[in-house]
Amino acid sequence: MKRLASLLLALMLALSLAACGEGGLNLNPGGGKSDKKDGYIGDTLSTYWFDFTVDDAYSCAQYGDYTADTGNKLVVATITLKNTYSESVPMWGDDFAILWDEQDGVAPALPAGISEEQFPDEYNLGINQTKTGTAVYEVPEDVKDFAIGFQEIMEDTDNPENLDGIEGETYFVSFTPEEK
Repeated sequence: MKRLASLLLALMLALSLAACGEGGLNLNPGGGKSDKKDGYIGDTLSTYWFDFTVDDAYSCAQYGDYTADTGNKLVVATITLKNTYSESVPMWGDDFAILWDEQDGVAPALPAGISEEQFPDEYNLGINQTKTGTAVYEVPEDVKDFAIGFQEIMEDTDNPENLDGIEGETYFVSFTPEEK
């Protein structure tokens, strides 16, 4: 159920970008610098539970034994997480979605198993623990600019039947991956 919620979250992120305007992906439509909810490769963003940094990203046709479908390429991003919360944080391999263009451009990370460097499909980020891993995404080969997004989803303690939770802040890291 949590995996479905993560995918639905990624789709909601894509739909929210549909109103970004012309001329490409605008992750800061209000202009000016937000309170570190958006950044670039190497920037550390602080969520409710953890800090994260997209350390680097590149595109390629093949990663490990996985080859992108015709018309697609792979984007491989190295992400470092540090738990800043007072409890272990449950995480999923597809918590960070990749986004592009203004309407339909969103994809979750590919499931674990392509390489040992990938984040597991499910894991706990322990108190004060730092974890670095890769997220691999399959995207259209003609797209050049991307963002990796994460959205906070809080438990709805007032309405336990609300399995979708309450949306918190959304964070974006924009980049143009180097081709390898």
